[in-house]
This record gives sequence, C-alpha cells and structure tokens, in this order.
Amino acid sequence: MVVCKGGEKMSEQLLEKILLVVTDIQKELQDIREEQQAIREEQKTFREEINLLREEMNAFRKEQQLIREEQQALKNGQKELYDLMNALLHRQDETDAKLEALTMDVHHMRGEMTAMKQEIHALNEKIDSHYKQFNERLNNLQLDVDFTVHKTTMTERELFKMRNRLFS
Repeated sequence: MVVCKGGEKMSEQLLEKILLVVTDIQKELQDIREEQQAIREEQKTFREEINLLREEMNAFRKEQQLIREEQQALKNGQKELYDLMNALLHRQDETDAKLEALTMDVHHMRGEMTAMKQEIHALNEKIDSHYKQFNERLNNLQLDVDFTVHKTTMTERELFKMRNRLFS
C-alpha cells in the first residue's frame, strides 16, 4: 500500500488530537457524574431531614394552640429548606442539561470520527487503485522498451548484414 509521506503522519496527528479531545470530554463527564452523585446524596439527606421536620410538624399541630409562635418559626425554617431544595433541584436541572449537551457533543464527535475513518479508507482504496494502475502502465512501458530494444537490435543486425553484402 502506498501512503503519502505527510498524509499518514497528519492522519495520526489528527487522530491523536481527536483522542485527546475525547479523553478530556470523558474526564469532564466523569467529574460531572461525580458532582451529580454528590448532589443526589445531599438531596437524599435533605429529603430525610424534610421528612423528619414533617413528623415534628405533625406532633406540633396537636399542641398548636399552646405553641403558635414556635410553629411559625418552624414554618419559616421549612420555607428556607424548600427554597434550598428548589435551588438544588434547579442546579440538578442545569447539571443534567450540561451532561446532555456533553453527551450530544460526544455522539457528534463519534460521528465525525467515523466519517473521517471512512474518508481515510476511501482515500487508501483510491491510492491502492492508482498504484496498481501505475504499476500496470510501468510494466507495459518496460515491455514496450524491451520490444523496441529487441527490434532495434534486429534491425541493426539486418542493416549490418546488408552493408556487408553490398560492400563486400
């Protein structure tokens, strides 16, 4: 197989660059997944805390008439937790969107890499075809040269014989 001197090195460099980009994206995806897992664990903790607060609220409702001021403070605390939970859920939505965008980028890059591989394969086939044609033409030229040399030698021999006959 014939390969252009610079083409193979350029293809290898391009593939190495693509591999580095894909590796970086995979690292970023892993970091995002780890951050997402940490957020989910925090969410679980907050949900457990919210469930505990709800149980406490039910107990306080029974004593509502005696401790109204205390109950208002718990409601304010619950609102803060709710706001925090909404902020966490919003952050989770943002993280999911970023992860989805990165996933789409990876799929897009995989498609581009596949297209590049197909183009390289097609170019290699084209080069092989041209190489075979070139060799075939070269062989034909060699045969033509050999034939011409043989014919020339034969003609010179005949001319030499004719000269000898004429001038002898």
